[in-house]
Amino acid sequence: MIDFVILACLIWVAIYDIKYHLIRNIDLLVIFVMFIPTLLIGFKYALANLFIYLTINLLAKRKIGTGDIKLSFICGLQFSSYFQLFNALSITWIIGGFYAILFRPTAVAFAPFMICGTYLARIF
Repeated sequence: MIDFVILACLIWVAIYDIKYHLIRNIDLLVIFVMFIPTLLIGFKYALANLFIYLTINLLAKRKIGTGDIKLSFICGLQFSSYFQLFNALSITWIIGGFYAILFRPTAVAFAPFMICGTYLARIF
């Protein structure tokens, strides 16, 4: 049941990001609180995901929003292996890349791609 509530909250974050290009800290905090019972399981994957996004942000000259970087930690809490983590990263960046190539937006709301990649990696 809690997974559906978390998914609903993440969908809200994605919709808000699409509409306003902003991920609010309060939304991320609410989702983080829901992860507290399972925090020890995914914590190392969350840190790894955060480190990867921070590294990408530095290499891309700070083009990734700070909300997306914080969301990467939240998404990482859902992984149970590094295999899932790297699958999610691959799926996220492939889908986001296709979107950017096809529609050529001036700014990309990246949260929907991160959330989609996370859940697709959990399924496969």
